Amino acid sequence: MEKPLNLKRWKELIEKVPERSGVYLFKKGKEYIYIGKAKNLKKRLLQHLQAAKNDKKELAIFTKSDRLDYIITGNEYEALVLERQLINIHKPKYNVLFKHGSGYPMLVITEEEFPTVEIVRDFEKEGTYFGPFFTVNKAKAVKKLVHKLFKLRTCDELPKPGKLCMDYHLGLCSGPCVGKISKEDYQLAVESAKAFLSGEVGEVLPKLYEQIERYTRQLEFEKCIPLKEQIEALENLAKGQNVLNLPFGEADIWLYYPTKEEVELYLIRARKLVGLERFDISEKLHEGLESWLYAYYSVNYIPSIIIYEGSSINKELLKRFLEERKNQSVEIIDKIPVEVKPLIELNQSPEVDKDTKELFEKVLKVPFPKRIEGFDISHFMGEGIVGSCVVWENGKMNKRCYRKYRIKTVKGIDDYASLKEVLSRRAKRIKQGQYPVPDIWLIDGGKGQLNVALEVKSYYKLPTFVVALAKREEILFTEDGREIPLLQYQPLYQIFGEIRNEAHRFAVGYNRTLRKKKLFGQLSKDKRKIVERNFSDPFEVLKASDEYLKRLGLNPSLKQEIRKIYGEED
Repeated sequence: MEKPLNLKRWKELIEKVPERSGVYLFKKGKEYIYIGKAKNLKKRLLQHLQAAKNDKKELAIFTKSDRLDYIITGNEYEALVLERQLINIHKPKYNVLFKHGSGYPMLVITEEEFPTVEIVRDFEKEGTYFGPFFTVNKAKAVKKLVHKLFKLRTCDELPKPGKLCMDYHLGLCSGPCVGKISKEDYQLAVESAKAFLSGEVGEVLPKLYEQIERYTRQLEFEKCIPLKEQIEALENLAKGQNVLNLPFGEADIWLYYPTKEEVELYLIRARKLVGLERFDISEKLHEGLESWLYAYYSVNYIPSIIIYEGSSINKELLKRFLEERKNQSVEIIDKIPVEVKPLIELNQSPEVDKDTKELFEKVLKVPFPKRIEGFDISHFMGEGIVGSCVVWENGKMNKRCYRKYRIKTVKGIDDYASLKEVLSRRAKRIKQGQYPVPDIWLIDGGKGQLNVALEVKSYYKLPTFVVALAKREEILFTEDGREIPLLQYQPLYQIFGEIRNEAHRFAVGYNRTLRKKKLFGQLSKDKRKIVERNFSDPFEVLKASDEYLKRLGLNPSLKQEIRKIYGEED
């Protein structure tokens, strides 16, 4: 239970705060609860206190704090910079934070005698940055493609001249450590890789054609083959740009939906839409899009153009902050260009239509939900037992709210006991106010799984409506004893089927991750690197021919080891 707000005490503390610009810090002992900035400290803190009467997140700041500190600054901009520095250092619970406490993965082409491409989450390395990528797997896939096309070295540090590594024989590296490529030719490969990642291919293509002509005159035809592959990749990239006809090569486009407490980010790179991410910002205290942008760009890549719509922002202050971080000019536009709107409209999430809502309420006999949580249990032969929780919110899956659970209390194969543990851990967090109360729980399973969920619901006194969706027959079992054949109600099947399938996918993915760790623990470091560089997942080794594995330096018996751990089927 949340302790009551001592309004009088906090008001007395705030009255002593000066009406100056600065940073304020809510703390409990040495722990930082929330850090904010203000042009007028006293006025902003009084706004917090007023909001705490009706907002649970605002209330939590005061009830979880026992101390209020502040730091005076010379102006609002100094307060902004100090706020971001303190948040990145102390990572307060109620400030917007990003995964791993840092930014999303990026690729950097390093500045060395023979540069390489690396995956990073910060800007500590000297080099040219590209990204961000919203998953590590996407970053790994692009990195692998760069090595395959442009043959930049794959080693962490350039070794002393010696024996050629396996990656050279696999066509992933050009062998600069043993003089297989000149420094000038290697530098052209680096320029080509940068052009591929940025989309600016105009300057490098003529150089590649000149290089091919030179090799042809010297009768070095084998060296022309990789250059032709690079030219084809860059020209295909240029063709894709012409089709979209976007007015800029690189931009971040932000759309803010205050009623949903949600922001959308469209990543434009190389004149193409390369990423779309939706952020739910309702779980942490926030002050709209402006506060979010400062948090995001404190740890993530800053493009040359930032476009936003749906919020009022101090553009001059934001521009100054971004340009000092990027050390380059940044253009900020407060309206979506006409040329971009069709691209955004094409990727907008469709709203649930009125007929579907009416059908839902008629068939289920409950109000149409804002939030559904879906659960599933996964294991392989009793090993790596895990659970998943996925969230459907406001008509679409909200991946930011997904959670995975490693079963702690169950030994052997017992799906019911495993499900009970996952639901109990989730219900406890809901009762503590860490997660919103869902309207519906959807369990992957039948009557047995439904009964387990009802037991947990009763124990924690949740007002959530509970259903279970059985596979094959696609029957929806409800907590009030009904059995609904969902295939007869396609709009409802689309909703519940998507949630059930997503919960299953997420659970199986986590289970496979644990088995991957087990497999890698049994392989030598060299073999592990070969598998990682040549297969997106160890499961793909099973599909490779014995001859291919031998060329990689792997014993085909590795397939048997993987079958023991992974299995042919999930």
